[in-house]
Formats: sequence, C-alpha cells, structure tokens
Amino acid sequence: MKKNDIPDWLDKEVWSAFKKHRSKLRKPMTERAEFLVMKKLDEARVEHGLDPNTLLDEAIEKGWLTVYPKPTFTKSHKQIDAPPPEYRGSVLNPDYQEWLANQEFKELHGNTDTPPSEEARHEALRSVQRANFEHKIADLAGKIENSKPRRLN
Repeated sequence: MKKNDIPDWLDKEVWSAFKKHRSKLRKPMTERAEFLVMKKLDEARVEHGLDPNTLLDEAIEKGWLTVYPKPTFTKSHKQIDAPPPEYRGSVLNPDYQEWLANQEFKELHGNTDTPPSEEARHEALRSVQRANFEHKIADLAGKIENSKPRRLN
C-alpha cells in the first residue's frame, strides 16, 4: 500500500482521523500497520458486510489501536437451531443456557415454536442453573466421601 493509496470504499476523513487518533495515543502506524488495518477492514467489508468507516469510528471512540470486526451472530442460532458457543471466555454463555432450556422444553412439550413468556423463560434458565449447581454439589460430595480422614493432635 502506498502512502496516499486509500480505497474508494473508505472515507478519507475517517481514515485520517484514525491515523491522528493513533498518533495521539503515541502509537503511530507504520506502512505495514496501515496495510494490515486496511486488509482487516476489507475482509470485514467483503466477508461480513460491515462498514469499514463505522469500524474505524468505533475504534476511535473506544480508544482501540486497531479495528475489531464483530461477527454477525445476532440470534441467528434461533433460525438454524444450532447451539451457540457453550462458553463466553471462561464463563458459561447465557445464550447457550437459554438454548439448552429451549431444547428441553421442546423435548417435553413437542416442537412448538411459540415464544415463551418472560416468566417461563426465566424459569427455564433457573432450572438449567439448578441442574448445573446440583451436579457440582454431587461432585463435591463424592470428593468429600472419598477423602482420607485427617487426625488432629
């Protein structure tokens, strides 16, 4: 990428604002860094249909050094009926818990696609959480029973 080579799909003002933002953070971009950010913006535009200008504005707003294209995973698992990721980082994903509760509901009451009330949804999530908690308690009880008794002097 040449120094003034900005693609047509990218607003020149937004790009210069991002470069200025990086300079103010005392992390100015090299030509290689500019190329890599442009490549990431192009991939987000082509593969995910995201607006590169919006991604740059978000990076400026949040004080990021680069752009983070978000995947378009907004509740699409409802149409496909595929489970969302089980974990979000190191914690259990609430969307996965909801999906699991809906699967149990479908098994018990047939395959009805009527949206549950808010109260029924919360009850289903609580039942999944209780089952998970009871499973952990059973594991702890097994560890206590199998542990060696200690002597106190």
